[in-house]
Amino acid sequence: MIRSATLATVALAVTLTAAAAGQAPTAPPKPAHAQSATPKPAIHKVKEAQPGLLKQAKITADAAEQTALGAVPGGKVSSREIERQKGVLVYAFHVRTEGQEGYQAVTVDANTGSMVSNTHMAAKKPTKKPQ
Repeated sequence: MIRSATLATVALAVTLTAAAAGQAPTAPPKPAHAQSATPKPAIHKVKEAQPGLLKQAKITADAAEQTALGAVPGGKVSSREIERQKGVLVYAFHVRTEGQEGYQAVTVDANTGSMVSNTHMAAKKPTKKPQ
């Protein structure tokens, strides 16, 4: 009797082990895009009028650029700079639009993200040399 109970227990253990071996444990699915802890660098290089101005800004250059492009539909940024104007830290963008001469000079507050100014700058006229 003990022998048949032992055989039954061994048979049950072998059956359970075989069933468990047939089912491989599944790992949790990996996200499609792993998020990194470090922020992404700016898409375009921003010229600093003085070293260290980018570190003082509360708004990223990319966010400020999107504000500038929102003010000039169909425009493309040709120049990016961070500087102080009248004591206020601003991003200054030159935005060109196809079919328009000159460019829009758009400044965005680097601390609040609000647009400070949007002015059209005429194209430079070639100077004539005296003959």
